[in-house]
Amino acid sequence: MRNEDAKTYKGSSGRMTVSRDVENRDHVPVPHHPRPSTRLHFRSHPHVTSSSSIPVDRASLWHQRCENFAFPPPPPPDRKRPGPRPCPVCYLPVEDAISSMPSSPTASPVLKNLTYVHYGEPANAEPHGGSSFGGYPSLEDRNDSFDIKESMKVHCGFVNGSKPGRQTGFDIDEADLVEMEKTYDVIVASGIFGNYDIIQQPKNISEAARRNVPFFMFIDEETEAYMKNSSVLDTSMKVGLWRIIVVHNIPFSDARRNGKVPKLLLHRLFPNVRYSIWIDGKLELVVDPYQVLERFLWRQNSSFAISRHYRRFDVFEEAEANKAAGKYDNSSIDFQIDFYRKEGLTPYSEAKLPITSDVPEGCVIIKEHIPITNLFTCLWFNEVDRFTSRDQLSFSTVRDKIAAMVDWTVSMFLDCERRNFVIQAYHRDLLEHMSPPPPPHTHPTVIPRVNPRTVLPESTRLPPKKTVNKHNKGERKPSSKRHRKVIPGGG
Repeated sequence: MRNEDAKTYKGSSGRMTVSRDVENRDHVPVPHHPRPSTRLHFRSHPHVTSSSSIPVDRASLWHQRCENFAFPPPPPPDRKRPGPRPCPVCYLPVEDAISSMPSSPTASPVLKNLTYVHYGEPANAEPHGGSSFGGYPSLEDRNDSFDIKESMKVHCGFVNGSKPGRQTGFDIDEADLVEMEKTYDVIVASGIFGNYDIIQQPKNISEAARRNVPFFMFIDEETEAYMKNSSVLDTSMKVGLWRIIVVHNIPFSDARRNGKVPKLLLHRLFPNVRYSIWIDGKLELVVDPYQVLERFLWRQNSSFAISRHYRRFDVFEEAEANKAAGKYDNSSIDFQIDFYRKEGLTPYSEAKLPITSDVPEGCVIIKEHIPITNLFTCLWFNEVDRFTSRDQLSFSTVRDKIAAMVDWTVSMFLDCERRNFVIQAYHRDLLEHMSPPPPPHTHPTVIPRVNPRTVLPESTRLPPKKTVNKHNKGERKPSSKRHRKVIPGGG
């Protein structure tokens, strides 16, 4: 990092160098620390093939500094860069992050055994009951699903077929299913449906993550056709780090709703995974997944993390913003919010502290796959299936109903911290409707004035002018007016 591009922040945790261009995350911010001589060998996680010796003073120093790290607020928007901005985040080095991975799963409060409803073609018994893919759970089923018990069976998509991805709607090729059923400590997943986004390549990924963390990108057949026609995808079904998983027989006509299936039901598609990071298809991951997990799950002793919305904290305000922006049919949004209001939803206020927000920025989900978090995303999906696909509207209802029954809640971090490890691109339709960049500015040719008395070299002499006689009055005298000077960019 060049000195002129860096800015040093100083807080209780020491000094941290952060790029002045905080949205350019080619360099992850790292604190300065002395190089100690005493070394201690940390045992690598059994599924991570990384053998590194970490200095004991360095490890404790990193933990101490990150523990007490107080970051400054993100820079305010300006004319050139409006909107929300990233803020510095203190990450452990990758080796330290890997060694911080818990050796055993987080205890799931109350709920220990979670299974899922499975049967043949369901019948829709109620209006607003969801979809065939979700099994049309009744309102009684919905209410029972929030009554947390040691063993539970709930609707969670994929109610048809033998198992998720096999004749259930949202069908996946057998070779991909075999890969998805393998055991992994960590996966990163994303999805593009309806050819809605342009695939983004992760950056700053460690060798340990490249060896041990698979990256899965779910796409539908429409997106597959576009990617093949544009030579982005070939027969290897790999695009950079992403393994492309093509979904057939998609269950919904709405591409956004199809995207909620892998986003919220990853635990059903990957039954043998411990941790997952979901990022929407428009996002570019620019921090190593082990560092993200350590910072937002393991360091917080949390099992589920999501960022809160950068501006709105209240579901009622979020609903009005969705209506104003035309995000969904207004009457459907009103129906959903009225339903929640009758159930007891109130506007967000300080009375809800320590809950800091009722509205997430749901494009990133960081999750440990344990029964209580799996239940949470199942019930969140059921709300998206029953009501609108705007998952921000249903998030707090599901969270609060579960939290009222058991000692568990969601960790919500700042949106500016999320913007530190993912960079947001535009959706494809916006990119295609944007005006093309202006052509590079070119200066008009300037004809130099030449003193009549100056003798030009032979190679640059102009051909002699022909004499023009008008009305036999002889040759016109040259004008005494000087030529107008041509100014670059002028008229």
